[in-house]
Amino acid sequence: MIFQGKARYPVTEIILHCADTRPEWMAGRRIAEKVAEIRRWHVEQRGWRDIGYHWVIDRDGIVAPGRPEDQIGAHVEGHNAGTIGVCLLGGYGAKANDPFEKNFTPLQAVAVRRLIGKIADRATIRKVSGHNDYAAKACPGFRVRNCA
Repeated sequence: MIFQGKARYPVTEIILHCADTRPEWMAGRRIAEKVAEIRRWHVEQRGWRDIGYHWVIDRDGIVAPGRPEDQIGAHVEGHNAGTIGVCLLGGYGAKANDPFEKNFTPLQAVAVRRLIGKIADRATIRKVSGHNDYAAKACPGFRVRNCA
């Protein structure tokens, strides 16, 4: 089981996000550089102590760690404890009801499903949702419940 923070909240949910970046954003750069840039946005522009997401998935399906899973994330106001935040690069201009493949790649589809499975092997995941299930936002740029 994955537990977060001093209160040891058990992780029971995964929440999907998008970075709201264009498909060509930082093209040719390593995923570590992209994660570092998102971390900079969160730390310098928002004043957070670290990147808000636990995992980031690049357009080519490469998965990179963000905030450690045993730390409470900063990805959905009021729903961070006991959740893992996963961010897909892309999604610029997406609408909440777009089909997944309009804004993301087939490699990202495979990677996100694998990552969900790996997290579920280590935690009792009861729900996978999107940021738009909790806020009036397009993020992640599709309805997670429509992708099951």
